[in-house]
Amino acid sequence: MSKATSWQWASVWPVWLLAALGAAAVGVLTPLDGIVWLPIVLGTCTLVAFAIQLGGPTVPGLVDRLAAAIFGTVVVLAVASAILVPLTAL
Repeated sequence: MSKATSWQWASVWPVWLLAALGAAAVGVLTPLDGIVWLPIVLGTCTLVAFAIQLGGPTVPGLVDRLAAAIFGTVVVLAVASAILVPLTAL
């Protein structure tokens, strides 16, 4: 694994972890209104992904790393949505 590849994953998985922690916090703190708060978690993760990518080394692949971070966040939050929707008072 080259240094650029290790930087790629080191800059992507923390955003996924933040999404999982944010989804868990929403599920625990506001389970009845959780579906309303998940877009805020997505926005926060998107801003953090940009900050991590722009604050790190400027190696090629910025768009690929941003796409991986945000796609992973969307997947994590989709799973959280599937869990929270039955609990939501619509």
